[in-house]
Amino acid sequence: MRYLGLDLGLTPRDSSGGVVLEQAEGGVRVASADSLRAHEDTLRWLARNRPRSGCVLAMNAPVIVENLSGSRPCDKLLAEHFSVYRIDEYANNTVSSSHPRTMAKGLARMGFSFDPASTAAERLIETHTPSAQILLFGIDRPIRMKAGPIGGRKEAVARLRELIVEKLCTGVPRLLPSPALDTMLSAHLPDLNGTRLGELEERLEALLVAYIAAWLGENGSEACAFLGDLTRGYILLPDPTRFEATQG
Repeated sequence: MRYLGLDLGLTPRDSSGGVVLEQAEGGVRVASADSLRAHEDTLRWLARNRPRSGCVLAMNAPVIVENLSGSRPCDKLLAEHFSVYRIDEYANNTVSSSHPRTMAKGLARMGFSFDPASTAAERLIETHTPSAQILLFGIDRPIRMKAGPIGGRKEAVARLRELIVEKLCTGVPRLLPSPALDTMLSAHLPDLNGTRLGELEERLEALLVAYIAAWLGENGSEACAFLGDLTRGYILLPDPTRFEATQG
C-alpha cells in the first residue's frame, strides 16, 4: 500500500508539497518528497506516484465543498472542538476553494472514493494538519509555518522536526528512517533563503498529511475522528485515544 500526502495550494498557480509513504517492515517509509510548482506539476506527481495496487491520498485542502458562501458544517465543528487550541473557523466554499474542489472532482472521475471507510482500492480524504498536530503531538497550540518573519518560520520548522522525530518515528505506524526523510530533517536552516524554506515547509506539511493517510490505512477508520459528512464535507483526523480503545 502507498500513502500520498498533498499539501495543495489554493490556486492553480500556487506551489504545493507532495510526499509518498510506502509500507515497510515495521512501519512506513518516505519514498519521495517533492516541491510542486503549479497545477500541472501536481498532476504529473499524482500520475507518477499513483500505484495500480491502490493508495490512500490525503489532502490538506477542502475535498467536498457544496456551499456557495460561508463555511461548511465541518469547518464549524472543527472550530468548535479546537478553538481552545487557537484554531479558528475557515470559510471554505465554492468560491474560496474552487481549485481544490475541482481537483477532487477530477480524482473522483479517476475512481477515488471520498469515503474513509470504503474498501475501494483508492481513497481520497481531507484532513487538517493544525488540528492533527494537537492530537498526534499532544501540544496546546499548532506550530504555524509559511507566514511571518523568516527567523520565526525557521524556529517553527525546527520545532516541528523535533516533534516528528519524537512522536512519529516512535508512533503507530512508525515513521522509519529513509534518505528522503533525512533530507527534510537535516536541512541546514541558516542556509535557506525564503524560497527554499517555503519548499521545505510544504514538504514537511505534506509529510504530516501523508502520515495521516497512513494512520487511516494502517489503523482503520475506527482510530480516526470524523467531523462532518460525505454530502456537505468532512475532515478526518487521527485520534490516538480511539486507537488505544481499539487496542484495548
